[in-house]
Amino acid sequence: MIAKIRSYINRAFEDVPRTKKSMEMQEELISNLIEKFNDQLKLGKTEEEAYTIVISSIGDLSELTEGMRERHVLSQPTPAQRKRSATVIAFAVMLYILSPMVLILFAESFGQAITGLAGMFALIAIATGLIVYNQASKPKYLREDETLVEEFKEWKSARGKNKSIYQALSSAFWLIVVAVYLFISFTYMNWHYSWIIFIIAAAIQNIAKALVEIRDQDEN
Repeated sequence: MIAKIRSYINRAFEDVPRTKKSMEMQEELISNLIEKFNDQLKLGKTEEEAYTIVISSIGDLSELTEGMRERHVLSQPTPAQRKRSATVIAFAVMLYILSPMVLILFAESFGQAITGLAGMFALIAIATGLIVYNQASKPKYLREDETLVEEFKEWKSARGKNKSIYQALSSAFWLIVVAVYLFISFTYMNWHYSWIIFIIAAAIQNIAKALVEIRDQDEN
């Protein structure tokens, strides 16, 4: 009957991710049930009666096991979430590609370079906001247990998310730099000096990167 009790619990946990926490929970349940089974035998119950009493005392295990399965699922995006993420990224990339067209259209067709520049910045801002939102809204990796491996997985997931956001902001930053360079160069015809904008932009990016790395080191 002890083997039967163990088999009953094993079946209840068969589709639960085998983490340290779930296995400890499983073994604790088995141990408690075996102890109750022996107590019923001491009270004069037959093995079959003791088994029936012990199993009926468990109640519904589905709520417990379902909670463990849901916790595991949160660590990875679902197919629907991946599809939505791909759609958002594709739309943002399209906006990045179209953004210079707005500047060219207004400058060449309507003679409104300022309006075109503002429209370009607006598309860049929307595209960057979509990418940042997409990365920030992804499911956060949840540790299954307190091990170094799980801690590393959690750190790697967070780092990957931050890296994607940084890349999106960096791409938007350089598009804006190019737009400012072209606008100043065509407006004031200072081609001999306007290239200095790229040096200043590179310095700003490196300073921002250094500040982010310092912050990460302080947090760790």
